[in-house]
Amino acid sequence: MGLYNNYAVALRVFLFIGAAALLFGYGLFLNLAPLEFGRVVGLYIATLFVVWQVINYLAFRTLPNLPILVGGAFILTGGAIATFWKPN
Repeated sequence: MGLYNNYAVALRVFLFIGAAALLFGYGLFLNLAPLEFGRVVGLYIATLFVVWQVINYLAFRTLPNLPILVGGAFILTGGAIATFWKPN
């Protein structure tokens, strides 16, 4: 939104700073997870998908369509398997 809309400079700067803060917080909390990186990757991708869908709705008022929901179900299932499945 800050790149393509003709907002005032102050609003564009606010959008960039807000996006940077969200990205920093997301990365920080993800890397503080008490799991090895190979297992965190599943959680990372699943969380990223959900966050993108929420932001897409809040920013653009667009609900995910059926292919996005089906693909998202695969992403969430795969993320849960990679993160929580305990190998023998």
